[in-house]
Amino acid sequence: MTISLKTQKILWGKAAGRCAFPDCRRQLVEDISETDDPTLVGENCHIVAENDGGPRSAPNMDKSSRQKCANLILLCNIHHKIIDDNELVWTVNRLRELKLEHEKWVECSLNVDKDKIRDDTLYADYADEWVRLAHIDKWMIWTSWVLSSGQPSISVVVDDDLRALRRWLLGRVWPNRYPSLEKAFFNFGRVLNDFQEVLHKHLKLQKSQNQLFTEKFYKIPDWDPARYQKLADEYDFHVDLVSDLVLELTRAANFICDEVRRAIFPGFRIKEGNLIVQRGPDLEMRFTEFVPVYSNIERSSSQIYAGLVQFYEDRGRRDWYIGTGKPA
Repeated sequence: MTISLKTQKILWGKAAGRCAFPDCRRQLVEDISETDDPTLVGENCHIVAENDGGPRSAPNMDKSSRQKCANLILLCNIHHKIIDDNELVWTVNRLRELKLEHEKWVECSLNVDKDKIRDDTLYADYADEWVRLAHIDKWMIWTSWVLSSGQPSISVVVDDDLRALRRWLLGRVWPNRYPSLEKAFFNFGRVLNDFQEVLHKHLKLQKSQNQLFTEKFYKIPDWDPARYQKLADEYDFHVDLVSDLVLELTRAANFICDEVRRAIFPGFRIKEGNLIVQRGPDLEMRFTEFVPVYSNIERSSSQIYAGLVQFYEDRGRRDWYIGTGKPA
């Protein structure tokens, strides 16, 4: 398990982004220059060890509880190493006391914006749920089935979660603190709606695999070359459009990740990096991997994804695309 973004925001908010070690209280996000992004020098440190055998290990403690805010203390990287190298001195009880004393100091000594902390925590909670329902941690796996050459498919589990995500996004109450972040979520929702609706036009359940496959509707029982060719062209257009929509959905997802990092937490999914998609195999049995992202000009548009009709024109101008044009 990993530490949720919401938990990290609560931890960093209560600590005011400062090291909790006595006489340190260093700011743990540093602006290196006017042009560079902020650099994180803080670490989410486990009071009881994250893994059995680590410093201050407690094998009987539930693993999910080890990732909760109550078991975390915010420290700079130097003092994180000091406490882990001296666990007989820095015991579980002493670290809990240290955390409590630091949070009391923050509340009494600093002018903390509690409204901002509340809003940031809500945004973080939304981001965590989006990561779960969109299967962000398995993005390349599930999108590769959609992008597979010739016959897009998707698992029933992912498809159901994406439909739930559409409803969930529609019902969110937004704090209106970070317009660009909210714009990224709204944009993702618009793309997701069209992607799933287009994909479902020709999906058929393959019960043995619990997988939905695009039906090859050009296969007709009668000898009718003209009709067969017309349906084959329609099928190819559909497959290309589904592929371009999943590329657009990846751009929209990468946009959300960038805005979460910019607005509420610079370390969000830094280790994982940008979302990657894979397409193939081609005629030479090769797979291609790439990272679809919006350009700065596209991100500055009032409505990045403006609906399916406009996307027929826009997709050929994106960084990566499979097909062009609109239905015949």
